[in-house]
Amino acid sequence: VALRDLGYSVHDFEEHLEYNLDNYLDFLEGKKDSNYLMEQYRDVDVVVDQPACTLWQTFFHHYPDCKVILMERKSAEVWYESYTKMLQYYIDNHAVWYENYIGWFSSTRSKFDLLNRHNM
Repeated sequence: VALRDLGYSVHDFEEHLEYNLDNYLDFLEGKKDSNYLMEQYRDVDVVVDQPACTLWQTFFHHYPDCKVILMERKSAEVWYESYTKMLQYYIDNHAVWYENYIGWFSSTRSKFDLLNRHNM
């Protein structure tokens, strides 16, 4: 919120999915190279959260003058544990009983689930 209040164009988790869900999947599945995905961020000032943070090196390669605030974990295992705890928190506190069936009725949800598998 603070960066938006300062006038920056910010792409957070919601914007990544709203504007580029298909583009991320095309890139991660090898259907398109990174150039197309990165072009979608040409006019964006700040990129945070998943799935962009796992592709920070790709962003840095395409935008070498950008500033990167890289928060590292001790290991990939520590990151994975933290990420799965976050997902488990969602499941324990916000998921509905029909959670596993939503993808059957929503192509967007199916794509989101696929993106999540790529991020793991």
